[in-house]
Amino acid sequence: MKVYTVFFRWLHLDATRFGGLQLWLLFRALPAVVTAGMTLLLLWTSSVRAEDSVAQNEMDLNSVSAGQLLFQIKGSDQYSPALLHGSKVKIDISGMIATVAVEQTFRNDSEQVLEGVYAFPLPETAAVRYMEMHVGERRIVGKIRERAEARRQYEAAKTAGRKASLVEQQRPNLFTTSLANIAAGEVITVRLKYVQQVEYRGGEFALRLPTTITPRYISGTPLVATEESDVLQGPTLNAALGWAQATDQVPDATAITPWQLPQPGDDADPLNPLEISVRLDMGMPLANVEAPYHDIALSRRAGVYDISLAAGVAEMDRDFVLNWQPVRNALPTAALFTERVADEHYGLLMVMPPAIERTQVDIARDIIFVIDTSGSMGGVAIAQARASLLHALDKLHPQDRFNIIEFNSYHRALYTEPMFATRSHLRQARRFVRQLHANAGTEMLPALRAALDQPRAPDRAPPEDHARLRQVIFITDGAIGNELALFEEIHSLIGETRLFTVGIGSAPNSWFMREASRFGRGSHTHIASLDEVEKKMNRLFAQLSQPVALDVVVEWPMPVETWPQRLPDLYHAQPLMVAVKYGKHMPQGIVTIGASLDGKPWRQSIVLTSSADPEHGEGHKGVATLWARQKITGLMDMKVRGASESEVRAQVLPVALSHQLLSAYTSFVAIEERVTVPPGGPDATLPVANTRPAGQSPQTYAYPQTATTGPAKLWLGLLLLFAATLVRTLRQPEIDHKPRAQD
Repeated sequence: MKVYTVFFRWLHLDATRFGGLQLWLLFRALPAVVTAGMTLLLLWTSSVRAEDSVAQNEMDLNSVSAGQLLFQIKGSDQYSPALLHGSKVKIDISGMIATVAVEQTFRNDSEQVLEGVYAFPLPETAAVRYMEMHVGERRIVGKIRERAEARRQYEAAKTAGRKASLVEQQRPNLFTTSLANIAAGEVITVRLKYVQQVEYRGGEFALRLPTTITPRYISGTPLVATEESDVLQGPTLNAALGWAQATDQVPDATAITPWQLPQPGDDADPLNPLEISVRLDMGMPLANVEAPYHDIALSRRAGVYDISLAAGVAEMDRDFVLNWQPVRNALPTAALFTERVADEHYGLLMVMPPAIERTQVDIARDIIFVIDTSGSMGGVAIAQARASLLHALDKLHPQDRFNIIEFNSYHRALYTEPMFATRSHLRQARRFVRQLHANAGTEMLPALRAALDQPRAPDRAPPEDHARLRQVIFITDGAIGNELALFEEIHSLIGETRLFTVGIGSAPNSWFMREASRFGRGSHTHIASLDEVEKKMNRLFAQLSQPVALDVVVEWPMPVETWPQRLPDLYHAQPLMVAVKYGKHMPQGIVTIGASLDGKPWRQSIVLTSSADPEHGEGHKGVATLWARQKITGLMDMKVRGASESEVRAQVLPVALSHQLLSAYTSFVAIEERVTVPPGGPDATLPVANTRPAGQSPQTYAYPQTATTGPAKLWLGLLLLFAATLVRTLRQPEIDHKPRAQD
């Protein structure tokens, strides 16, 4: 303060040297001008952003009351109730295959004809193979069509006044249902059926059903949609239906960013109610059945379990997960499930390699931890992430080296290079982790590059340093929209590094978590509760320290088509799963599985027997669908490896159409023949909001770093102009004021 006073006193005494009293006043007013300018900038920017959000979606999120959401009708000051939504899910589990029926019901309580659009998640491995629409007593079965053709038929029906439903895949785990011409007071139900493979790991089976969507961060430069542009048309949705603007990295941003309702109070009815019923028939005795995130009612009869929600309904604000364990020694080490469809035979092979325990940890490792601290991690998620990372630090050994990278809109590393896990370094790392908090955007790509490009041991280092096992552990909710760019980067940079993903929160982007670890030749883990941190991080580090089954091969007694074609490495307690198409005849003979396990060869043989014969009926229903889904996934991987969109589409489309599957290039469309509302289209198009994930802080919907509002640019320009004028004035040459000679 003393320096400040002396400076301005000197400036006042010598004001004439710099331009007089005006410059003196300018300096005096500078702090106030800057403060006022920044305040107005923030207020104006916030106001414009809020106005843009309402203008884009015509929705007032503060109008939630008694499970309703009000939407502004175009061209007026009137508001109408949103379409009310509820879901019922029926799951039938047999062996390693689950068939699931999802029923979505929409009710129009307004006095207008509406079009509704609902974005919803499904498991990333789901193979959606059936859709139908119910209007009163009328049932219209959906047909699979090439995506652009399905959209064209839907739009034509909407304009003609016919009821229609369109189901599209936006991501393998994110879909949209569009409903045209829902009359006032009408109820429409859409039913979907899909097949899903049950997960098995560490002696435990699991099935995951996502119910809501964590808001995705949209990277890139915003695009301006024109009437000639198809960026916001065609396969994507109307720009008013999502909170995000399309960018050069995520051109379909509006389709994957549904608006969200705040969570209801503890005593309130669910805003988006969900009913779940499960029939579990594993054909073996079970030691335990549980749903860790929901209260369930369970009954058993003749070895078959019937499971439902204890309260009848639940809010759709978290993933539903069902876990079950067989009694000890009840699980076979190998199994083959088969199905015959249209005179074609298919199979699903499961093999569990033997476990090999090391008596001591003798692998020197470089482990890079990457932790997401973006805004979507706010609430309980960041606490789970910190706890997971702190527990991981406790598992390091003195010969390990490590580093930590945190990221949101930017990224920073704890060290410039990996450091040994000494007490001093670990103490510093724990202090670093405890100070992490969630805010800002999710610029994941630079952080991923930094992790995969971490400095290696210098040339002067001993040979054992160059032989270190390099592992990256990525802790995030995966809430991004540019997943494909991340997969391409992982495929390009992974080298000999292994990437392991840890999904955090009650509704993580499981597709990103699974695929990132697959391209990174690692594994994925989900942690949705602080109570799970120790158990699941222990399981992860058991995988990191145990031998991996490498160079896995499967030898069949006859030519077959298998997916995945490139078999993955297998970690501790992780089975091999292979989908196979035999052709017209079931093979006879022996299938042999081989691998290198802890440097030693391992082989196992299975005698092929068929349950898909006249004596056993058609076998395990859903095996053929899972094979087709696996093939589509493998073909879509070609894009990550550099294939063109047209090349991939040409191979995926015939498989999806033949097996009647929803995909990136096919959609289900159901159209009622008769005209039920006046032609011309609905009065308004409304989104059906999801419920905010449980435990997540309210989101301000992070915009890309490159998205700067007009007012922000204006105020920034004025401040820069002010600074430039000031600098120019100060750099003017001094004027030597000589006293005028007296006469």
